[in-house]
Amino acid sequence: MLIKNGFVLNGQTRRFERKDVKLENGLIGSAAACDGADEIFDAMGLCVIPGFIDTHIHGCVGVEFASDDEDFTKARKWLASEGTTSFAATVRALPCDRVVAAIKNIVRESKRELAGASVAGINLEGPFVSLAKSGVMNPPDIECNSESVRLFADSAEGLLKIMTIAPERENTLDAIMTAVENGVNASIGHTDATYSQAIDAINAGATRATHVFNAMRPFSHRETGVLGAVLTDDRVNCEMICDLVHLDMATMKLVYRLKGCERITLVSDTGFMSGLGDGEYIVDGRKRIVKDGVCRNPEGRIAGSCVSMIAGAKNLLGMGVPLEEVSVMASENPAKALGIWDKTGSIEQGKQADIIVCDVELNIKAVFAKGNRI
Repeated sequence: MLIKNGFVLNGQTRRFERKDVKLENGLIGSAAACDGADEIFDAMGLCVIPGFIDTHIHGCVGVEFASDDEDFTKARKWLASEGTTSFAATVRALPCDRVVAAIKNIVRESKRELAGASVAGINLEGPFVSLAKSGVMNPPDIECNSESVRLFADSAEGLLKIMTIAPERENTLDAIMTAVENGVNASIGHTDATYSQAIDAINAGATRATHVFNAMRPFSHRETGVLGAVLTDDRVNCEMICDLVHLDMATMKLVYRLKGCERITLVSDTGFMSGLGDGEYIVDGRKRIVKDGVCRNPEGRIAGSCVSMIAGAKNLLGMGVPLEEVSVMASENPAKALGIWDKTGSIEQGKQADIIVCDVELNIKAVFAKGNRI
């Protein structure tokens, strides 16, 4: 396959260049060997960017990633059609035995060679979160401890990449250090932490903030709390849900001005209902109501997002963020967080042929996952 005449985002310079891209054996081939392709996609007037990588996603199109026996086939195909070519299957706060069961199922699914998005990691959104800032999750009332963190990491066979821990929980610093020692990015989230508690967590090794602003102690000008820490400390990369439901445009602009594209990761935080349309759904015995594309519980609280990363990326474009910077937030930063930057996340020779062909407004014209057109 040869993608011809497109404006290709250079993975090194982060600039668009008019050139051809050859896809061979699932990889990006040499730019000097673009002759003789058996199939050609004419990308005249279009942009060619790396596929998106979603590091915080609970499921979609009726597939629940926290299940102990779920088949991800349908979800992987749908995600790729939406421009997401890799993802970290995310498990909400559950009892430890259920977390381990979900991890083992994700590991099994990651080993299946299927058309569509690749399972590139596991994200545990808990279970050691604040009971006061749990959102619509129902975290178990269990002690935060290093032994459980080690158990999760061992069960994941190297796939556990991100774990949310509330800094104010007991034994938090030990848990964070254990996560880091096991190659896991510790993320501050679902938390009522003070500024000093959050800084202690960052000093212990936490490098991320889970869906910044959401399920966090509100900002105050005298006790800035966790937000004051994660928004001003350059060691922290902030997840941002850009669906204009979890954050409004002004808040998105604030985070962008404070952190810049280098320290923001675009995430979807979608769940089971994403891609199914409006209606009432039961997820793990709990009702979820989707109306006008927004998911809530029966009490009216937001219960995750219902749109894939492409919608959030378009919203970033709409507030003036250049497409090349959107790509950093949606592809480069997630790839680095999952430890797959050497394999994907940019359009460079030898990397996986995970590619979106789109117009300047991010309307998708074609998606290639491991070189296969979706």
